[in-house]
Amino acid sequence: MRKRGKTGILTKLNLTLLCWLSAVAVSNSQDVSFSQYYSNPLYLNPAFAGTIGAPRVALQYRDQWQHMDGAYTSYSAAFDAPVKKLQGGLGIYLLNDAQASQMLNSFQVNAAYSVRVQLNEDYFFHGGIQIGYAENTLKTNQLVFADNLENNNGIPGTSAEVFTDPKFSYLDYSFGLLVYNKRVFGGLAIHHLTEPDLTFSEESTSESKLPRKYSLHAGARLPVFRHGHLRKKFDVSPQIIFQKQGVSDQINYGMFATKHGFTGGAWFRQNFGLRYDAVILLVGYTTPWVQFTYSYDWTVSGLAGQTGGTSEISLSFVLNKRRDPGRLPFFVPYEERFGGE
Repeated sequence: MRKRGKTGILTKLNLTLLCWLSAVAVSNSQDVSFSQYYSNPLYLNPAFAGTIGAPRVALQYRDQWQHMDGAYTSYSAAFDAPVKKLQGGLGIYLLNDAQASQMLNSFQVNAAYSVRVQLNEDYFFHGGIQIGYAENTLKTNQLVFADNLENNNGIPGTSAEVFTDPKFSYLDYSFGLLVYNKRVFGGLAIHHLTEPDLTFSEESTSESKLPRKYSLHAGARLPVFRHGHLRKKFDVSPQIIFQKQGVSDQINYGMFATKHGFTGGAWFRQNFGLRYDAVILLVGYTTPWVQFTYSYDWTVSGLAGQTGGTSEISLSFVLNKRRDPGRLPFFVPYEERFGGE
């Protein structure tokens, strides 16, 4: 029993240290990075609102670094739908990101509107804007400081006075662009236009700002045939995403194949300097109404063997028949005809 108790104390201290570092190193604040970007497209780019031609609900869960109990857990829920009178779509998503067993918690609610323009017979353009409300909370009564241990003869205490504002909120603004046809799509999004201030103290500096996040993404859904164009064998979907936020940057790229609704594939994640971080393995199943996907991030960086990897699960529902089926080349079930046409 004592051995187990000691391990629990050490784990708590490790989580406390993680939370402390997250709280004070605001200059390195970053957004949650989901591996399944297109399972909740509103989080990637507000221009995706209403793009599949039917109401859609998307749920997502991410457990990052599973060997470190409660290190990072993220949940999201989204809804979007086309609105004919607005000539575009509306969307809303909720995001909760908890760190160090919920000692540091961030909650967001964001609303998006996109307008749709038909460029020609094949191509469409969406321009989207987003406004959000975010609230950050730090449980200061669970923090352990070195002076507490010294003054209290090894009994953990708190120094909440260090943090004058352990709970604060802010408004956030973003926009995005998207161009697509039945085969390919590409877009650009810029989040945190005003670079809101993130600090738990009264002092605000340029280093406490949440940096703008720039996302550039592209992908395709391409048919693979056999025996000429008489019978399609399966679909392949190559995709790539570039992101930069402050000093952090990353590239995600990969490909997955789909046949009769079953999906499998792999992605790679690295920074712009070609330093690899993870291999992402993905499996899933799609019907005309439901899409389920599971992915696992296998860490290959210097943290390999220590994090336990990352699991992510997503579940999406289409609530009505699509008015314009197959226009946006993802979230489309496998069809035997020519590439889904």
